[in-house]
Amino acid sequence: MDNIEIIERIISKERFEPYLKYHKNDLLKAVSHYKSNILISESFYPLLAVLEIGLRNSIDYQLTRRFNNREWYEDKDFVKIATRFQIDRISQARTNIYSEKKEITPGKLISELSFGFWTSLFDVKFEMSLWKYLRLAFPYCPKAIRKRKTMSSKLNSIRKLRNRVFHHEAITWNLNVLNLYKDEIIQGIEWLNRDLPEWIAELNHVEEAISRFKRQLADD
Repeated sequence: MDNIEIIERIISKERFEPYLKYHKNDLLKAVSHYKSNILISESFYPLLAVLEIGLRNSIDYQLTRRFNNREWYEDKDFVKIATRFQIDRISQARTNIYSEKKEITPGKLISELSFGFWTSLFDVKFEMSLWKYLRLAFPYCPKAIRKRKTMSSKLNSIRKLRNRVFHHEAITWNLNVLNLYKDEIIQGIEWLNRDLPEWIAELNHVEEAISRFKRQLADD
């Protein structure tokens, strides 16, 4: 498929135009870059999946302890300190489960909540009410750097990359930054459990995907 009109009709002009601009209107290079962006985005999926699932389960465990309630998201004390954002996300999660005609259980609701919901719990608003418990979700993070502000900044940065990957946006304009993201994600996973990085090693193909793209650029 090398017809620009067909490509822009399928992919959309707005989405494809930055690739054309980057490669000075060389259609073949732009198409090749677009495909590489998909492959590199794909390579991040295993790391992001392990971090997101591990993070929400670790937070769920700590909040269950904090409120002494498996359904802590409905506990009056949590509702009292929650923001409209969190309340709306919990309500939307219930609606999504109802729409699938499934029973609402703590496990289903926890898995339905967005990554943005979990990262929002590290906002400054919860410094006094939740951080004392949430810090325990990262038992292998050195105490010297285990600060709410540090976690909030790190997780929100990863969340932005995660959203670009999951919404099929471009992430390959700066390959050095991508390697830094990879290191940040692995570090976050290690803070949850120091054995996890070794466990996911065979799933980690980020460097390989980036190297392949670099070779391709060099050949062009």
